[in-house]
Amino acid sequence: MYMGTGEGMDLRRIGMKLWVMLGGQCDAESGFIVNVTQIRQVFAQELEKKEVIQDTAGGILRWALGVAERKFLECKCLGVALDLNERMRVGMGAEEPDMMQVTVRYELAASHRLWNEQWSRQKNLDCYGKCGNEAGHGHNYLLEVTLRGKEDGKTGQVVSVEKADKIVKKMILERFDHKNLNADTTEFAVLIPTVENMAKVFWELLIGRFGKAELYRVRLWETGNTYAEYFGPGAGPLRYGDTI
Repeated sequence: MYMGTGEGMDLRRIGMKLWVMLGGQCDAESGFIVNVTQIRQVFAQELEKKEVIQDTAGGILRWALGVAERKFLECKCLGVALDLNERMRVGMGAEEPDMMQVTVRYELAASHRLWNEQWSRQKNLDCYGKCGNEAGHGHNYLLEVTLRGKEDGKTGQVVSVEKADKIVKKMILERFDHKNLNADTTEFAVLIPTVENMAKVFWELLIGRFGKAELYRVRLWETGNTYAEYFGPGAGPLRYGDTI
């Protein structure tokens, strides 16, 4: 069995949170892949050794990858990520340290009804339950758009947040925020607005619009416990790095 574990650490010196993902076999005695207390201790010690930490997200991530690969030889470093603020995360997989992932979060509120007109009333109720209520119901969705690319040598960014915000606002928020998805949008006039279908539709509206940055993933949270994510029609099996 090969498993993964992660640990988040506050980098108070630079106002960020660092995530380290490690994978390997569970120890038969402890049940751990690696003790998370050890992860915290190692990075606290390494931070104390550094008078100045790299001033770009890419520099910090490469430093963190190096620490994890040197210090945790009994397991494999899968990737690292930084929460820059409440809206934005950047990540780097150990297999492709020259590539960065940038995730930006957006909020939108919308109502919908889950109902298949080709089914009987009973089949709809059996499948959708209260979500098939004729009056519909609403959600405060959280949309995460993940872009992938190489760090620009001048700006230290994969894409500017301002550019991403402008595109997502135009293509997604203005179309769907505070709308009845079934009645007010052409995309879901026929297509059932499940969170799975919404993630796919959002992908199709965003693909190819971010210049050199590649759209990597669309993840849509319907509730605090449920989300759907889409990597595009050509995506293969999920990898550990996809969790960054």
